[in-house]
Amino acid sequence: MEAQAFAIPRALKTERIGERAARIASPWTVAAIVAAFYMLLTVPGLAWNPYQFVNIGHQYYEKGTSSKIIREHARPLHGSDRSARIGYDGQFYYFLAVDPVHGKDYMDAPGVVYSRIGYPMTARALSGGNPTLIPYMMVLVNILAAVGGTLAVAFFLRRHGLPPALALLYGCYPGLALAVLRDLTEPLAFGLAAAALVVFDWHSKRRLLGSAALFGLAMLTRETVALFPAILALGLLVGAGTTASSWRERIRFSNLVRASTFAEIVFAPFFLWRHILTMALPHATIQETFAGGDHHVVSGAAGTAVAALMPFHAIANQWPWTGEDVTNLLTVLLPALVWSAIAIVLLWRKMTVGPLFVLANVAVFVVFVPTPIAIDYGSLGRASIGVLLAALLTLPQATAVLQEKAGLVRRSFMLWSLPFWVVLAILLNALGPKFVW
Repeated sequence: MEAQAFAIPRALKTERIGERAARIASPWTVAAIVAAFYMLLTVPGLAWNPYQFVNIGHQYYEKGTSSKIIREHARPLHGSDRSARIGYDGQFYYFLAVDPVHGKDYMDAPGVVYSRIGYPMTARALSGGNPTLIPYMMVLVNILAAVGGTLAVAFFLRRHGLPPALALLYGCYPGLALAVLRDLTEPLAFGLAAAALVVFDWHSKRRLLGSAALFGLAMLTRETVALFPAILALGLLVGAGTTASSWRERIRFSNLVRASTFAEIVFAPFFLWRHILTMALPHATIQETFAGGDHHVVSGAAGTAVAALMPFHAIANQWPWTGEDVTNLLTVLLPALVWSAIAIVLLWRKMTVGPLFVLANVAVFVVFVPTPIAIDYGSLGRASIGVLLAALLTLPQATAVLQEKAGLVRRSFMLWSLPFWVVLAILLNALGPKFVW
């Protein structure tokens, strides 16, 4: 009787621990943690001054005179330093959201900003066009986007038998957090892309259409998500996800129809909108030049092209590196190279789209990243959101193939984690460039 009396409480305790673990393992719990994280970061600032997230610089606030709404409601940063004078990119999306007609007069390259209409127009629609509510709504939209992207990744991981808690790496990734805090387009764009990737199914027409529609919205928010749908479209063309063993069986007219339909839904609205902008606005709609600096072996356009094709040219141009540059190397470049090696091993075993996601994003946004993006972590970390997302999507395959080293593969994600970045940034910046090496 005594043994049974002790056994019953022990069994109840084990059951409670199991229920608690199940709650923690729920994707909804993971999403709630990320939501709480961003609320702690933003609520005090929103209560005090929501324009601190917009980062309006005096230079651009005073650039135009055509908008009465911007003149009356915009609040530029205080001070006379460079950050208060220039501001940050979030101000341009604010100008577009507040006054779509005259906002272009307050930007250097309105074609770039207007081509990414998804985020500012979402904030404008949800605020009912009320300029007082728009700075609040811009933050709220990005929080919901970060939480939604985390939820999508968590469901994906659980579907493949992995802990949903790993999605916290995406939701709390420093590059994503900085984009939320600066009212930028990446949280919504990659949140939509993550949802599209989870919805995607090689064998379901309905899910293919749903995925394409989400990717189409993501493309109208920021074009840096394009690698994911482009690779999926190529996969559809060659019959990826089918049981066909030979290329002759894979190349079919039905695959061409599916791939072209998917690609049209994703890319046609993007190119159509950019075509409209080129006619309406006399400005280029491309991002920064692919390479910069004066260290060209060949002068002119040819020199720029040669410099752009040099691996790691953007990071190398920052030499001599400071503590911040070394932090970027260890928290952006190092994990990207580690996962490039993992992706190559996985492709050697079997040709699948996951490793291609990783290699494509690493090539474009790390190895050959444009020089202006490598100036600080705020830009470089944001550019690497796609690399992290691709790695998380490839994790199930890596775990299955590299069974003996699955734990090491998971631990590699710590290089992208928020605690690692914070500790490293504080340590290396405290040492200063003189002692970094």
